[in-house]
Amino acid sequence: MKKLALLGAMLCFHLTSMAQEKGDLTVFITDKKKRAEGTANIMLFKTADGFPADPSKAAYRGQIKNVTERAFYTFKDIPYGKYAVAIFLDKNKNGKVDRNMIGMPKEPVGAANMTKLGKPRFSKSQIELKQSDQEVTIKYMN
Repeated sequence: MKKLALLGAMLCFHLTSMAQEKGDLTVFITDKKKRAEGTANIMLFKTADGFPADPSKAAYRGQIKNVTERAFYTFKDIPYGKYAVAIFLDKNKNGKVDRNMIGMPKEPVGAANMTKLGKPRFSKSQIELKQSDQEVTIKYMN
């Protein structure tokens, strides 16, 4: 009987250790130009496919309808791992980043770890979620 109880306890411990750890990721958006019109879209990408501007390819998506100078969105129970984080302010609420004739975004955009204008690279825009409550701050670049 003791062996069976010990085996059961070991099995429970093993299954618990195999459970994927999850955490909450809060994305803060700062906007020095104080643009309040439109919907802020926040996207987490596991792969480079669709990064940085295709919401349909994002692993997780969030929206903030009433944007302020400093807004935030919290993704709940996200599996630990690496994610590239991108944002855009959808001014005309059409669900996509509008571009000019040469392909530059006409709406405010940003990505994690982005420090200058230009298309963000997936690898440089990644953050690693590795604790139960984590934050990242992104600012609009244009």
